[in-house]
Amino acid sequence: MSTSGKLAIGAAGILLGSSGLCYYGAIQGKKQEELANATRELSGNFVKIGAFEQLNSIQGFEKIQYSAITKDAWVTNTNHGFVYVTNHENKLRILSPACSHLGCTVEPATEAQKKTKKELYFLCPCHLAEFDKAGNAVGVVDQGLYSYAPVLADGNVYIDILSPTISCQGPIRRTFL
Repeated sequence: MSTSGKLAIGAAGILLGSSGLCYYGAIQGKKQEELANATRELSGNFVKIGAFEQLNSIQGFEKIQYSAITKDAWVTNTNHGFVYVTNHENKLRILSPACSHLGCTVEPATEAQKKTKKELYFLCPCHLAEFDKAGNAVGVVDQGLYSYAPVLADGNVYIDILSPTISCQGPIRRTFL
């Protein structure tokens, strides 16, 4: 093959390679832009809880710590807290640790406490309100624990920490002891 033929093949290779790199860069740029848009939509009161695959494999429960910056019209706050994550009947449940009775922090029931009541999973130390794995009330109070709707984005689970929903069976009413 002549020198001019080799140069022509080399030039064609460079052009095709450059075109390929430009195409690859455009695709990667679009993916980064889509990810940035998804993250932007979840900014504000949303906090990352963890990877969906990891959370979805939880057998009992897991206490997940979070730190989030929330903003209202005038004030910016840093909030630290935790949620309980369970997988009940193949459904990911993210539960608030605040008791629906008076807001005390519920704790996991001990093995001895679980032996006294099969469905007991969480217990409020203040007034002994009892909750099952899904957060439903099973004793003392009528209203279950508040839960958070999980939002899946890019393989991760996020929650809006300022928007818990009621997770209860039966009528919603407050009881005071």
